[in-house]
Amino acid sequence: MKVRSVITLIVLALVVFTGCQTGGYAPDQTVAVGTFNIEWLGDGTDDQKPRTDAECLLIADVIARTGVDVLGLQEIENEAALRRVLRYLDGYDGFVADVGLKQNVGIIHRRTVDVRRLGVYTPLTIGVPGMRPGLVVSCRKGSFDWTMMVVHLKSTSRFDSTNALREESRRIRTAQAEVLRVWSDSIVAAGSERDVIIVGDFNDFTGRRQQATLTPLLESSTMSFLTGSLRSCKNPQWTTIDQVVASTSARDRLIKGSEYMEDLGAFLPEGSRESVSDHCPVIVRFRTSAPDND
Repeated sequence: MKVRSVITLIVLALVVFTGCQTGGYAPDQTVAVGTFNIEWLGDGTDDQKPRTDAECLLIADVIARTGVDVLGLQEIENEAALRRVLRYLDGYDGFVADVGLKQNVGIIHRRTVDVRRLGVYTPLTIGVPGMRPGLVVSCRKGSFDWTMMVVHLKSTSRFDSTNALREESRRIRTAQAEVLRVWSDSIVAAGSERDVIIVGDFNDFTGRRQQATLTPLLESSTMSFLTGSLRSCKNPQWTTIDQVVASTSARDRLIKGSEYMEDLGAFLPEGSRESVSDHCPVIVRFRTSAPDND
C-alpha cells in the first residue's frame, strides 16, 4: 500500500477516533498529552536505525493520528533528527534536550499550546555517565497550566549480560524513580504549581512484584500512574513501560477512558511498523475548561 493511501485512512480514522476520546467535550476544551519512544531517530548521517524520508513521513502520520497536543519523545539524536519528522507535521513545533548523547529526550507540541523550555534536569542522571537527563517544560492550554518532565529511565537490556550488570541497571532505575518522586512532590508541596505531569519511557511496568524499580514513585502521596494498566502493543500479556504520571490536581482533570495506546500494528501495512518504532505512542486527555487552581 502506498504511503499516501495510508495517510488517507489515518485521517478518516482520526476524525471518528478523536470524537470518542474527548468524553463529550469540545476539542478546544481538552488537551491530549502523551509519550512516544521513536527508536533511534537519527539525523540522516551514520544512523543506528537509518530511515528514508518516506519513513519519517510515516512517523509523522502516526503522531498526527493520535491527535496529540503535547508529546514527550525519547531516543532523538538531535534537533536535525527531530526536524526530519516535524517538517511533515503542520502546526507543530518542538525541541530536543541535546546533551551530546545519541539518544536524547525531546518534545513536540501544537503551536496553539504554550510550551516553554525550563531546562535540562541533570539530577535524573544520578551522577552516572551516559544517563539521560530529564527535560522540564511548562505548558498551558486554556485554563489548564502544568509543569512537565520528559524522561527516559535506565533500561535493563541484552547488553546487561551478567547478574551484576542487571542488578546495577535496576539500582539506577530505582534511584531515578526516587529522584522523580522528590522532584514532583516538592513542586506540589511548594504550592505555586499543583499540576505536575511526568511522561516517558520508564523501562519497567507498574505491576512488577519481583525486582520492582518504580516503587518510589508508585508510593508518592501526590503522583499517580494514569497508564499503568494499558497493554503493551508488543505483547498483550504485558503492560506498558511507556507512562503518563500526574499529580492529584492534574488527575482530577483526566477524561476517564481517554488513556490509550496507539497500536501501530493495527493499522500500518505489513513491514511498515518496524520502520516507525519498537514502541507505540501512549496518550491521555485532560479537561482544559475548568478554572485554573494555582
